Amino acid sequence: MNKTKLLSLINPFIVSKNNLTETETLINNITTNLQNAVSTDVVFYKINSKVEKSIEDFTKRIAGSVPGLLVLNHGSEFIKLDNCVFVEAEQFLQVQKIILDELFPNKNIMKMVGVTGTNGKTTTVNLAMQIASLAGHPAISIGTIGVQDVNGAIVEDLESTTPSYVELRKLINRFQDKYDVCFIEVSSHALAQNRLFDIMFDGVAWTSFSQDHLDYHRTMEEYFDAKLLVEKKYLKEGFSLLIPKLEKKLYETILKRSPNTRVKIAKSLDDRVLGNSLAEKPLFYHSSYNQSNAELALELNANLFGEEAIKKIELKDIKTPKGRFSIIELENENFAIVDYAHTPDALVNIGEAIKNAFPAHSLTVVFGCGGNRDKTKRPAMGNAVSNFANKIIVTSDNPRDESPEDIIIDILAGIKVGYEAVVDRKKAINAALESLGRKEIILIAGKGHEEYQEIKGVKYPFSDFNIVENFKAGK
Repeated sequence: MNKTKLLSLINPFIVSKNNLTETETLINNITTNLQNAVSTDVVFYKINSKVEKSIEDFTKRIAGSVPGLLVLNHGSEFIKLDNCVFVEAEQFLQVQKIILDELFPNKNIMKMVGVTGTNGKTTTVNLAMQIASLAGHPAISIGTIGVQDVNGAIVEDLESTTPSYVELRKLINRFQDKYDVCFIEVSSHALAQNRLFDIMFDGVAWTSFSQDHLDYHRTMEEYFDAKLLVEKKYLKEGFSLLIPKLEKKLYETILKRSPNTRVKIAKSLDDRVLGNSLAEKPLFYHSSYNQSNAELALELNANLFGEEAIKKIELKDIKTPKGRFSIIELENENFAIVDYAHTPDALVNIGEAIKNAFPAHSLTVVFGCGGNRDKTKRPAMGNAVSNFANKIIVTSDNPRDESPEDIIIDILAGIKVGYEAVVDRKKAINAALESLGRKEIILIAGKGHEEYQEIKGVKYPFSDFNIVENFKAGK
């Protein structure tokens, strides 16, 4: 549609506007990516009027950018650019929806399923996607590792765990005619920010709850209430929020905090006949938390398509997502395990799982903490590792804008046993590999599938997997 028609659609929400030019220009895309905008884009961009850096960032990003129309929430008094309109911040999503309904309509034919939780979201949506596909219902998953179907990645890089409303609507439009169901990771940030807006779920699950993101939510109570919105705000009538059988405390807390919540406990793997005894199950499922993730994935599909649809599913037929309890065999009965665990609870869970799966092995843990994130969990992570590791090497994760040395010092405050501190992550991993004896396991935690390390705003190529594979190859 041209700019004139677009403006007529959103005119009731416009509170002021600058000079509008080339009104017959075709607009065929909507985005929140200001710096790469072109003349056929309508761009939505929020400026935080109370933060000077927000205005500086806008100025930098608009330089060299040529959006067909720019929609802002603030700055009419000093932003005098052509083709710029201003709407109230509270109306941003509604105005986006009006334009999206024209350019990227949602037919509401693809079932939508949301999975929230501190840990386990990525694994659960990935397993659920595969189970649905094996049951004859082509599916996709959206989240930390991009957009995936049973053949692998379709879209590798998303802007965040849960995409913005604009990006999510565009993904739905792109895939709705090819797939029956979409399983999406729903972060607490997305829930608190109403990022899903009018997208309702045919099923939801809550994997786990423990400390994380207190840099954003401030308190555990705020964090909990944000998670609970997945049922309160986005679950369709006639459905219930699913909780793993092992998360009885979470189930009880939900009902105590909100007695009217529609919530039920998923069937355990033991309650289902899946063609595998525990001894026969892949090592991935020897951990209690991955069993819980599989329980939710199966129950979500049973609720969508019926119990009969999943009766013939066997765990051995389901691939495990990269960077989630990924085992790499080494010499002398040694293993490296690469995992995304980056919270105290996740580290405790994977430590317990490794000890249970490999009771005769000693365990070395290489880990760090991300910069610009919840600092209070750093000593807690150090303490968690102290309780199960035979050897600890503390290193960098994604330091972002912080000094990696300062982050390591925060972690060390919680460690009660001996440790090594090696700031360079590659050197830390290689040091652990080089010191292997026999029947040892190295857990490389924190980054999982990631193929970069973020330092001072730059993402440098980096893969825990590649370092291990290069060591094996003698490189």
